[in-house]
Amino acid sequence: MEMVGFLEIGFALIVGLSFAFLLLVFSLFTRQDPPNTPHGSMGWPFCGETLGFLKPHTSYSLGSFLQQHISRYGKVFKSHLFGYPTIVSCDYELNTFILQNEEKLFESSYPKSLTGVVGELSLLIATGDTHKKLRNTIVNFIVTTKSRPDFLHSLENLSISTMESFKRCKQVSFLKEVKKFTFNLIVKHLLSIEPEDPMSLSMLQDFETYMHGFVSFPLNIAGTAYAKAVKARARLSSFLKGMIKERQKRDPGLKYDQDFLDVMMRNWSLSEEETVSVALDILLGGYETTAKLMSLVVYFLGKSPHHFHKFKEEHKAIRENKSAGEVLNWDDYLKMEFTQKVLPMLSGPHLDPLLHENPLDFNPTRWNDQTMGRKVLPFGGGPRHCPGSELAKLEIAFFLHHFVLNFRWKQKADDIPIAYPFVEFRSGLLLEIESTE
Repeated sequence: MEMVGFLEIGFALIVGLSFAFLLLVFSLFTRQDPPNTPHGSMGWPFCGETLGFLKPHTSYSLGSFLQQHISRYGKVFKSHLFGYPTIVSCDYELNTFILQNEEKLFESSYPKSLTGVVGELSLLIATGDTHKKLRNTIVNFIVTTKSRPDFLHSLENLSISTMESFKRCKQVSFLKEVKKFTFNLIVKHLLSIEPEDPMSLSMLQDFETYMHGFVSFPLNIAGTAYAKAVKARARLSSFLKGMIKERQKRDPGLKYDQDFLDVMMRNWSLSEEETVSVALDILLGGYETTAKLMSLVVYFLGKSPHHFHKFKEEHKAIRENKSAGEVLNWDDYLKMEFTQKVLPMLSGPHLDPLLHENPLDFNPTRWNDQTMGRKVLPFGGGPRHCPGSELAKLEIAFFLHHFVLNFRWKQKADDIPIAYPFVEFRSGLLLEIESTE
């Protein structure tokens, strides 16, 4: 099924963009197929069809694996992925039905090997009351953060400082730069770590390693992406536990600025492991997925002059109604109606020609159609709907407001987004930029 909601606080986006459909796995517990099992192939012993499933392809296509299987078996078929018998669905109606009936008719489950990377208490793995408690904690972070003046001020200042650094460059690796931007923003409000702190760069490097092994082949052998990811996650966990212990030693009578880690420690009945897991989920979703989505928006806008013009005109109108030096605010964000439709979510139903006319074309206005607008699951659904979706869109809108009004750019023709299965650009979305000032 359409791969969205892989981790609510943003993993929904990553996996949707990377795998091009939502995949919820449930095991077939006997060697013999139960009645009414879909057609399909189980592939080789042990690895099944995992290698074919992970084969790189352009992220705005289904890829050869899905194309061949859908052509041969239909939109719902059986396979063997990541060590487990699996039923895969690229059908919108079935995907929606499963998402809406989790914990009623279905239980979300994933390969056990994934626990070694994300931990047993990750929002991805958790179910039932534990999932509700952890999700509520993250929702609280989003709700109390997204429209808060100090967060908007930080978002605006960091956007402007990034634009100033761009003005000294003739070209930028856009994906790399926006990863730093989104990470610095989220780590400041979660952990009070400033961008210039060496610890910020060290954590960013560990998160990069963590992400590359997140959906790799699960071989825990030294040197593999999976093994490196497990170690990176352990280092990050150790760092956060050390920070928690240091804060527990603080004099409660002293006044200090609170970040969200303080809020969790003081106001939520979470264990140390739960606190660490929530923090890691927020950090990873808050930087990785947002940066990838922002890069995809820039890529597709660069390929579509018509939509780029509409995008830029919307932001020019907002800027023209503000005095010199006046910063963006929440009301400005609410005016960015077209900007909030620029969401190139490329999962199975979004590329289905039976649901969308010319589905491979970049056309954000397709979501204006009330009938077609419902045929989209960019941030998951049901209890797995991404709680960080509004925060991600807010960050992207503020950053791109300044980028499109201050720069012209050209991108390399062959620098296209590739699913490895996580989305990457061949050259990091290398842009030749020129200031418009």
